[in-house]
Amino acid sequence: MQTVKVGVVGMGVRGMWIAQMAREGAETELRAIADRDPRMLGIAAEAYPEVATYGSGEDLAREADVEAVVIATSDRFHAQNTREALQNGKHALIEKPMAQSFADLEEIARLQRETGLVVGTFLELRHSALWQRVKAIVQSGEIGDILAASLVDHVGRDKGQFFGRKRGRSRDAMLSLVLQKGVHALDLVNWYVGAPPVRVAAMGRLAFFGGRTPADKRCRDCAERETCPYEHGHTYALPNVVVDHGDDHCVWSEACDLEDVTLVTIEYANGVVASYNEVHFAPYYATHMTLYGSKGQLDVEANHDTGECWVQVTERHTHNERRERPSRDTGHGGADPALLSDFARSVREGREPLSDLRAGYESAQIGIATRQSLDTGQFVTLKLLDDLAAR
Repeated sequence: MQTVKVGVVGMGVRGMWIAQMAREGAETELRAIADRDPRMLGIAAEAYPEVATYGSGEDLAREADVEAVVIATSDRFHAQNTREALQNGKHALIEKPMAQSFADLEEIARLQRETGLVVGTFLELRHSALWQRVKAIVQSGEIGDILAASLVDHVGRDKGQFFGRKRGRSRDAMLSLVLQKGVHALDLVNWYVGAPPVRVAAMGRLAFFGGRTPADKRCRDCAERETCPYEHGHTYALPNVVVDHGDDHCVWSEACDLEDVTLVTIEYANGVVASYNEVHFAPYYATHMTLYGSKGQLDVEANHDTGECWVQVTERHTHNERRERPSRDTGHGGADPALLSDFARSVREGREPLSDLRAGYESAQIGIATRQSLDTGQFVTLKLLDDLAAR
């Protein structure tokens, strides 16, 4: 297959990794990078000296010799960068979440329909061995029709620290942690339920992190950093370079205003009801999902701290149990390059990628509705993607 020429917008930690994957991938060719921060663009230019550099996503989308743009900027810029790509005739692969407002989601869907370009979302868990095995069991009919679902994200230890830092502590950067972190898990539930979400309600609060320390306090300057269990480094080793990411702000900061525990309830068009619980101060880092079917129950445990990973099916009435370990990787496990490859092939083949616009649209819808429900105390009704297409 002829390689797809790719440009990456946003040269932060994630963007640098995506650029490396695009450079190494058999189906992609890294041709351009962009960032508004001259320091980060300079670091990236040293790491990838063979590619063209641009000072903005708009410049890259308009001028670069690329067919597709991968958007890895901060959440609040995803919609803008996607518009720039599509309006300049470039396919788009968007880091999750797809957008931070219903209006932006709808505009991206409209532009995709008008241009016919491929739009994918970096929801890579669909490509992991563990979650693909779960999908296969669901499709086999072993547990029957899914009637209800529950998923708990225990976002503990180092990951809990990350989401209490500068980029993950305030609405100035993120609408909610459910939208930023939770869309991975929500997309899995959506994928298995097999119907669009139609109504959302949520409750939550800032229960653990936050406090009275100044907003600019950093671990690197803290006298307690040697004994604090939440001490966090400020550098990150990337391919060919070590980056000072600057995200070592104190988790007890007065700037923290995002909920660190949230419970979301979701109703689907086919009648399935589901719950999603995100706990950022759990003592370990793991995901537990339960799918309740008409013939039985499917449980999944993925503990990122211990590496324990299993799937269990329990039959109704007989209570017979079958447990398997489909993968020894509880995280992305090669799913990121697999997603990038699938996106490139979809561009060449003129089809939808596995992690498509619908995946990004519907998972982000739930995250945005979570924010609205938390603020209003009301159910939030969602607009179906298919209804938008029918207009």
